[in-house]
Amino acid sequence: MRCAVSLTSALIALLLAVPLAANAAAAKCDRLIATGGSDNPPFLWRDPQNPKRLMGANADLLKQITDSLDLKLELLYTGDADAALEQVRSGRVDLLADAVLEPGELAYLDFVHPAVATLQLSAWVRHAPGFLYSGPAELAGRSGMYVKSARFDANSKRLPAELRLQAAPSLADALQQLLAGKTDYVLHERYSAVARAGKQGLLDRIQRLDPPVSTSGMHIAIAHDSACNGPWLRGQLAIKMTELRAAGVPQRLIVENLERWKQQRSTSDN
Repeated sequence: MRCAVSLTSALIALLLAVPLAANAAAAKCDRLIATGGSDNPPFLWRDPQNPKRLMGANADLLKQITDSLDLKLELLYTGDADAALEQVRSGRVDLLADAVLEPGELAYLDFVHPAVATLQLSAWVRHAPGFLYSGPAELAGRSGMYVKSARFDANSKRLPAELRLQAAPSLADALQQLLAGKTDYVLHERYSAVARAGKQGLLDRIQRLDPPVSTSGMHIAIAHDSACNGPWLRGQLAIKMTELRAAGVPQRLIVENLERWKQQRSTSDN
């Protein structure tokens, strides 16, 4: 009987210790450091009031999530999109706020589902009649341009192989080529194009063709080597993202930050 009591006591102690250990592990991480592409409005861009930090729709969304989990957040500028990705891959930064799901990145990152937003690589043409379009196949045989530094590029496996594409150094340059009649269309992500073309006052001179040429999810991703990466955090991020997506919060933040970007640019131009 004494043995049975001792065994029962040991079992109770073990069961009590498990949640305490789990809570202790979770408590080790009360601060998250995040980064992302620094020139991708309305999703992320450098805060003009504090260039060491990033702002935008993804920043606002991540702040809502971390606040609800009682975690401190620092969203830091670490360079362009490639530099930001490398910082997270290495584990020096915990989170990537604008990760595009690619099979090769699964070796370094845990992607939070659902996605923050669906990126739409769209064809943009001059705002004029005569461009018949029912899908990407209609672009074959026409000349197109893309921005070399954009997240989607001509080497993307998502792009139809028959597209005739030339690289442009910037979206501004590509759109000027389009409006001058030197190319038939420009490939660029939907919301990024709205932000950039709106800044240049060109939205009334171009139009987006639907459906998009390709789509991809933009996710929050956690570095495998982050000290904060654990079951509790991954689970909580997934739960919060599911709730926020169901409430339409990411889409609302995109719209709000398109307007914020526009206001900032108009102020800086004055």
